[in-house]
Amino acid sequence: MGLVTSPAWGEGGSASCCEDLENLVMALGAAAAPKDNSNGMLRLYGQLNRAILFWDDGPNSGAYGVDNDTSSSRLGLVGKHKFPGAVTAGFRIEIDTRWTLSSGVSSGDPVGDLSEGTIRLRHAHWFLEDDKLGRATFGQQSPASDDITIINLGSQMSDAALHYNNSFALRIPSPGTFRLTWGDLAHTVDTMRGLFARYDTPTLGGFLFSVAAGEDRIWDAALRYSLTWDSLRLAAGIGYMQNDTLDFRDVRGSASALHIPSGVFLSLAGGVRHDDGVAIDADGRGHFYFAQAGLTRQVLPYGATTVYGEVGRYEDFSVGRVFTANLTGLADRRWALTSTGVDRWGFGIEQAVDAHKLLLYAQFHHYDATFSGQRCDTTPGPACIPDQTAGSRKDFAPAPWQAVVAGARIQF
Repeated sequence: MGLVTSPAWGEGGSASCCEDLENLVMALGAAAAPKDNSNGMLRLYGQLNRAILFWDDGPNSGAYGVDNDTSSSRLGLVGKHKFPGAVTAGFRIEIDTRWTLSSGVSSGDPVGDLSEGTIRLRHAHWFLEDDKLGRATFGQQSPASDDITIINLGSQMSDAALHYNNSFALRIPSPGTFRLTWGDLAHTVDTMRGLFARYDTPTLGGFLFSVAAGEDRIWDAALRYSLTWDSLRLAAGIGYMQNDTLDFRDVRGSASALHIPSGVFLSLAGGVRHDDGVAIDADGRGHFYFAQAGLTRQVLPYGATTVYGEVGRYEDFSVGRVFTANLTGLADRRWALTSTGVDRWGFGIEQAVDAHKLLLYAQFHHYDATFSGQRCDTTPGPACIPDQTAGSRKDFAPAPWQAVVAGARIQF
């Protein structure tokens, strides 16, 4: 049974539909208001973030209406109950949708991959919290180091992660195709939500320490810091993750500084992934760095205006990965990546409308890539046995990918 059904339209059906819709809107509006008493709280929250993505991948171009995965549209419910003493118990449930998700669309596919369902469960966990002892959380949630590479006191809608071209295939100007996406070559070694047990300490002197362990032999830890001193605001974090199932280890972090009187800000991010699960004899060490600088000021009476520029570099991710290519004279041959590099640059503007919890934004993104491949011999299997014949190694320079994004996010 689906989550949304369509009415059978007939005589009088329009009035019945609209009446039901009005009742539903009124009920959600009433539920959105926090329900507080002396011991507990229950609140419905959410946001809608839609954008138009004008993209060009070289051979093709188009325009899609997307749900912006930078900060996706979502709906959630959070509840808390405070027991006598210092202990508080609570829960959080949150969902969003994969339908037209900006990180899932690609050339010829304006909807994205729905093989895992339309609705995505982001959070479904419960917690116990004490002001002096910290918080313990259990269930579907973010691990300790989640979002550690996107700490940003400037832009709310652009950061070190890829949010738009993850699923777009790399295009070769010369004849031939291969099955690689921009998301295969560029990564911020960020983490995904899953089933975790997590502990967060209380904030002490601006520091917050977190640790988590989850399914599939994954564990991570992170340290965050925030400070407002005189005219300077600072936020930073560093994290480590180990995944024994997929054989990789990550170290990554970010920092952001804002000069409050002038509104000038600078955000930096970087990380390295040690990938031991490669298919050929390779270092398996991918790394990236990202920088964003700009200005945020209240120019208009509605809210702050933010302008920024950004650059980034992603290098040697997915080295050793085996992929299938169909190149002239080498139809359907298997290759392994031996080196990769992606450069990005862009700029954007954001306008807040505080009275309506609204953010309007427009962005430009440009990506360039280069990579080399080692042709495998015809032996079947997941590993790559290098082909030793002449011409078995090639350097590729795919067509650049660029896009203009314009959208709005409204929260409640």
